[in-house]
Amino acid sequence: MIKEKLYHKCLAILNSRIEKYKAELELIKESMENDEKNADDDEGNGSGNISGDSYAKTLQYLDEVTKMKDSLKKVNIFQDNEVVKHGSLVECSNGLFFISIPLGKIEMDGQNYFAISTEAPVGKLLQGKKEGESVSFNNNIFKINKIH
Repeated sequence: MIKEKLYHKCLAILNSRIEKYKAELELIKESMENDEKNADDDEGNGSGNISGDSYAKTLQYLDEVTKMKDSLKKVNIFQDNEVVKHGSLVECSNGLFFISIPLGKIEMDGQNYFAISTEAPVGKLLQGKKEGESVSFNNNIFKINKIH
């Protein structure tokens, strides 16, 4: 089932990002601890702020990816889809869209898919549409050929 493979591919991408951000946080934390140990005076060299900012930003990225993973877990890939809804795989005249989370372009089995949320402009337009219907976005017509 293609939707199941897409779902697992999205999950793998998110898990990879989560591990990457966790590793970055550990490195930044170690760097900050080393900076504190090596500080000879009260003035410091300003790198503590940079490390602190990097830590906060990376923590924010980790939080965003974790929320995306939680959202992905709510996607029902086994539902029947007479209309486009959260969890649908939509074959359009100009692309394949997995209505799930905003991951963007995903290459799988030599094919490009676009994981988009229902909040994305195209996702909003496609939502509730049936096979054979079309939507227009940025001077492009998206004709729905098949809904999985």
